[in-house]
This record gives sequence, C-alpha cells and structure tokens, in this order.
Amino acid sequence: MSTLPILQRRRERRLQHARSSGQRLTRTGLGCGLLFSSLLGLGIVAFALGYASLTADLPSVESLPTLLDPPNGLLYQPTRLYDQTGEHVLAVLSPFDEPRSYVPLDSSAPEHLPDSLVRITLALADPDFYNHSGYDWRGWNEPEIHPTLAQKLAADLLLWQEPPSLRRALRERILAAQITTRFGREKILEWHLNTADYGRHAYGADAAARLYFDKPVHTLNLAEATLLASVSQSPAINPLDAPQAAIQRAHETLDTLPAWAAASQDVESARQQVFTFAPATPETNFAPAFTTLALSQLEHRARIERGGMEILTSLDYTLQQQTRCALQTQLARLAGDDDPLDCILSVELAPLPPGEPLDGAASAVVLNPLDGRVLALVGEMHQETESAILTGHRPGTGLLPFIYLTGFSRGLSPASLVWDVPQADSSLSNLDDIYHGPVRARVALTGDYLAPAQSVLEQMGLAAVLQTMSPFGLQLSDTGNFAALLDGQNLVSPLAMARAYGVFAANGVLVEQTSALLSVRSIEEVMVWEKLPSQVSAVVSPQLSYLVNHVLANDSLGRPATLKLARSLDGAEAWALGYTPTRSIALWMDGGANPRAVSGLFSAILQAASQGETPGRWERPPGVSLIQVCDPSGLLPTQACPNLVSEVFLSGYEPVQADTLYKAYAINRETGLLATVFTPPELVEERIFMLVPPEVQLWAAASGLAVPPTTYDSLQAPPAREGLEITSPATFAQISGQVTIRGSAAGEGFAYYRLQYGQGLSPTTWVLIGENATSPITDGILGVWDTVDLQGLYALQLVLIYEDGRIESTTVQVEVTE
Repeated sequence: MSTLPILQRRRERRLQHARSSGQRLTRTGLGCGLLFSSLLGLGIVAFALGYASLTADLPSVESLPTLLDPPNGLLYQPTRLYDQTGEHVLAVLSPFDEPRSYVPLDSSAPEHLPDSLVRITLALADPDFYNHSGYDWRGWNEPEIHPTLAQKLAADLLLWQEPPSLRRALRERILAAQITTRFGREKILEWHLNTADYGRHAYGADAAARLYFDKPVHTLNLAEATLLASVSQSPAINPLDAPQAAIQRAHETLDTLPAWAAASQDVESARQQVFTFAPATPETNFAPAFTTLALSQLEHRARIERGGMEILTSLDYTLQQQTRCALQTQLARLAGDDDPLDCILSVELAPLPPGEPLDGAASAVVLNPLDGRVLALVGEMHQETESAILTGHRPGTGLLPFIYLTGFSRGLSPASLVWDVPQADSSLSNLDDIYHGPVRARVALTGDYLAPAQSVLEQMGLAAVLQTMSPFGLQLSDTGNFAALLDGQNLVSPLAMARAYGVFAANGVLVEQTSALLSVRSIEEVMVWEKLPSQVSAVVSPQLSYLVNHVLANDSLGRPATLKLARSLDGAEAWALGYTPTRSIALWMDGGANPRAVSGLFSAILQAASQGETPGRWERPPGVSLIQVCDPSGLLPTQACPNLVSEVFLSGYEPVQADTLYKAYAINRETGLLATVFTPPELVEERIFMLVPPEVQLWAAASGLAVPPTTYDSLQAPPAREGLEITSPATFAQISGQVTIRGSAAGEGFAYYRLQYGQGLSPTTWVLIGENATSPITDGILGVWDTVDLQGLYALQLVLIYEDGRIESTTVQVEVTE
C-alpha cells in the first residue's frame, strides 16, 4: 500500500507538466501571431504612407492628350528666344518656324507613320513593347535611363521639372503603368514618334524627315526609316552634323534588326540604298554664340527645347546689333574691304592708319557687372561669319592687373618704383623691344612692360598671384613660369575676362553667376522659371579695387571708364579690356591687329554700351589717400626731383622717405668735374643726375644714361695774399676738438670778417663760427672752432668784407677726426 500513493503522485506531476507545456505553447503561438499581425499592419501602413508620399503631387496623365493630341493636327509652337524686351526673336528652336505636324499611326490615314519606322524604332528603343506593363525595373538605380517608351513619355513630358533621383525613377514607373493602362500601347507609340528628338531641334519623325530628306515622313523608304530610327537613339549623330557616322549607324542597325522588324530581302535592298540628304538650310540666328550660352544655362533643357516655351533673355538687341556691326566693319577695314552694307553703325569708329591688309577674327562680350546679365555677346567672327561657340584664347598681358593687385595688397602702390630693364635670367623682351628704365608701377602696368611684371610676380610668389586670381574666376593650369602663365596653355574666354574685370567695376564685388536668361514661360503664360536676384561676394576690398580703377582710367574715352590694352607675348592676339561702373567689356582680336585698331573698336563698343546710361564714376573710398610724390621713385619730392605727380596710396602706406633717385651736383661746366670750393663760382653749375642701383648699371651704360662724375675739380687753393689767409690749420690737416684758427684778416677799407665751415669739398650750406669780427688781425688768432660733434671732410672759409661792400674769401680743406 505504500507504493500506490507514490505512483499516483508521479502521475499527477506528469499531467500537471503536460498541462503547463501546453499552456506555454498556446501563449507563444498567440504572441507570435500577434507580433506577425502587428508587423503586417505596420508594413501595410508604411507601404501606404510610402506610396502616398511617392504619389503626392504626381502629375496627371490626363494632361498628355492636351499636349500631344492637337484637334487641328498641329502640335504646339516651337520654343523661341527673345531679347530682354520680348519684342525681338533671337532664335527659333526648330528647323521650321511653324507648329509641328502631327502624323497618326493609323494606316488608313492619307499621311501616316510608316510601318517600317514603327518596327525599327521598337526594335531599337523598346523591343519588349508589347510584353511589359509599360515599365521595366531595369535601370531603376540609374535615373537617366528610361528603358520603355511609356517611361520616356513620363520622364520627358510629366516629370521634367524633377531632378534625377530614386524617387523620380519610381514615380516614372508608376506613371508609365498608368499611361499604358489609360491610353493603350498604340497611342504611346504614336505619341513617341511625334515627339522624339531627332537632333537639330527636330522633334517628331515628320519634322526630321523634312529636315534631312526634304520629304514627308509617310514617304520614307526602309533605309531612310532605319537612319531616322538610329538618329533618335543618338540625336547628335545626324545627317547634317555627322553624315558618314549617321550612315554607318544606319547600316549597323540594318545588320542587327530582328526578323519581325523587316524581311531579309528588304534589309538587303536597304543596304544598297544611296542616301540623298537635303542641303543644310543656312541658319538665320541673330546671335548664335549668345543663343548657345543661353541654352547651356537652361534647366530642364530637353523639355523646353521640345516646344511651347518662350525664353526671355538678357540680350540688349540694339547693343548686340551695334557690337556685331562694329566688329564686321573693323574686320572689313583691316582686310582692305569696303564697310559692310547690311549694318549701319550709330556710333563713331575711328579710321585706321595705313597698313597691310589683315585677315583677322574678333569676338566681344558686354555684361552688367552689378547683376551679371550678359547684354551682348558676339562669338568668334571671321569674314562676317560668327561662330556659335565662344572660344578661349591666350590671356597674355591681360593678366597683369591681377599680378600688380597682388603687389598692392602686400605693400606696393601704383607709385612704387619698378625697373623696366632686361632680366638676366629671362628671354622675354617688351613687345616694342624698348626698355624704359625706372618707372612707376602704374606706367609699367598700362604700358605692358614685361620685366617689371615678372619682377613683381617673383617678389610676391606665383602661389600668391594664383590665389589672387582664383576668386575672380580665373582658374589657370599652366603655371610653370611667368611666360607660361600669360602665353602657355591657359585659355580664357572673353566672357571670363569681362567677368573678372567687372569685379573692379563693381568696387571689388563678384556676381556669382553670369546669366543670359531672365525667364521661361509657356505659351499659356505659365511661369516655368524666373531669374532670382544675383548672389554676390566680396572678392577684393573697395580700396584695392579703387587703386586698379585709378591706374586703368582712360580719359580719352569720353566718360569715366578704364581700358587695358593687352597682347599675347608673340603679338598675334590682342585684347581690349575695360569697364564703366555699369558695363564690363572684353574684346579679343587676332591677326596681328595694331593697338589703334583694337582701341578704336573698343571705343565704339563702349559708346554703344553707354547709350542711355547716366555716366557714373568711382568715388575715392575712405582708406585711400592722394598725395604728391616724385616721379618715378614714388617718394617724397626734393629740390632735385624733375617731375611731380599726384598718386593714390592705401592709408598707412604713404611714403615717408624723401626721393633718393635724383641728386643735384655742382659741376665745373668746363671740366665736367665735381666743383670744389676752389672752383671759380662763374664756372659752377648745378646738374641733376639719376642714381641707379648696381643691378641696373649695365642697362644704364648701354642706354647712355648720364652718370655723375666721380672725380673733383682742381683742389689747388688760390695763392694767399697779404691780409687774407689761413695759416693754421693747413690744407688737408687732421683736426679734432677745439681748433684754434690762425691767419690774417686785414687790409685797406677793412670792415669786418667772419669764419664759417661747410661739409664736403663743395659745400652748399655754411655754418658761422662765432660772431662777425670787426677788428683786423695780422698773423694772429682769428677764432676758435668747436669740432667735437663733427667728423669727415670740411671746408674752412675766411670771408673778408670791405667798407665799400666788396667781399673776398679764402678756403682750406680739413679732415675732422674723432
């Protein structure tokens, strides 16, 4: 009986354990189910929120028929560029200045899209067109890739204002699915072929067929359709811009066409086809280079170029017309031709001096330095033909202001003395092969003297000069040496030069971005883009900017304006760079045009740019002083200074030292030697000499520069006479301390005598020793001379004054020692 209770308790424990395990499993299952339900709910909520965010403000696909299904069979007007007033059309972004024709896919229509073009386009652009749902997940992480025709429509016409991103890629696929469901595949294909880009601003297959083959699209044969389909994949490779490459692409396409796209016998026949392209129609663009610049600054360019937009640019139509005409006229005159008949100048263009005919080119830019608006831009013009590209050129001496600006910021001034002399370690010479010796930095900068500029660059250091240039937008890569910087591989466009010089015009302020655009709006008057106020930054202080303005100021231009004439080191290219407070102008010419031709053309452009403008000026800012200095040393004037000028200085950097470049010497005009106290006064004349430092003495000698004599005139004292002589100290005696002077001062009619001394062999000033003595002395003590604070060579002179006013004197030279 003792084992039964034990067995019962064991059984009860097993049953209880089983019940506990079951309860735990039940609770675990319920927990997992609840967690899964929660996660599923959260996932559904997150997906809903994500989808809601993804589709927020999603464009409606219902706008596509309005854009692409015109009721009259004509698509929207081509995009046009206008001048700043909106009155003058600059360019039409279409081969034909008319609305584009809409060609249906329906083969029953009289004019329809050819089946060959449809099939080949599908083979190249969307081979699985009839198998997918309008979108493809390939390229989802590459926003620029649109692998289906529906996606291309969504990206080009609905999402064109959104920046490329993963979000846009997902929205594009959502819209592509909606477009396919809503409108069907045939409509998508028809829309695509009527809006695809075929290059040369030809949008739509019919416009492309008329541009390249001079025929409507429905008349294209297989070879021509293949070429057009190939061009739609790479619009830049078209029959006008790259005919051979376009033909090669067409043949490659024929070689890879699938059987469903074209029958093999038709493909073989197409391979033998000889293409006949329509001749290129001459462009009538009023400002091709400006148009290129404006289009390059467009946001969403691909959509805007498709049509239906009006672009308001910053171009001043009259100024562009006059700038272009001035360039044409000057180039014609340089070539020895008559002035062009198709333009009339309203400004004065100075006549050219006689010379050999030159076949040159020129380009020019005018911008507003205060807001960065490009007002006129003429690309490289040659024989009345203007390039659509504004190319870069060697900056040459156009960079000199920035080299000197570096010096001005480190203690130099426009008055600083620089030496225009041959450099021992340089093969460069001035463009006129003339060296001008000592000049102010102002003169060296405006005169294009290379040696002083190279010296300033070496003093400041190339790194400092490049650091100065960089904020002006002048990023130069060829910086091996001075010559490479100016004339090496560095190329700077007139636009960049006008922008850099415009900083000085704006008192040291740089507009962050030059702009050729003011606004873009649709033909329905919906504003698409509008220029915001310009962002500016201070590049250089107003004080430093004023120094450069003061140096480059040119009074011959008829208004407050500056001009820097610059050239490449070989003289083949020339620049005229200048500005007013509201206009910055950069003019480039090649062909060896002389400075008069360049400056005359600049003056004409400046006149045109200033019409209607109130002349302004640059006021001298606080921190800049104007003082009179000696030219060319830039130091304070002395009696020997031959020329005085007023110069500008940064406050605190004004000169405090007197001029040391010029010194006056007393010369015996008969012997040419330095006069002494023994030289008869009637033979003494004052001459002023330039004192050159040792490093330029070779240039001074080669230039025939007069140098002061180094030897003195006769030191022989005149014979003493009784009653007028100094017997002690003797001539050239060494003396010191208190010196007793002995001799005689007497004679008939004696009134009084005095003793005086002066420094050097030919003193210019004399110091009295004691008082005038009224008692005659014969062989006695004339006076006592205190030489304690003196040292060096001195002249001791006895002056005898008679009652009748006659004066006689005698002098001895002595050396005062410590």
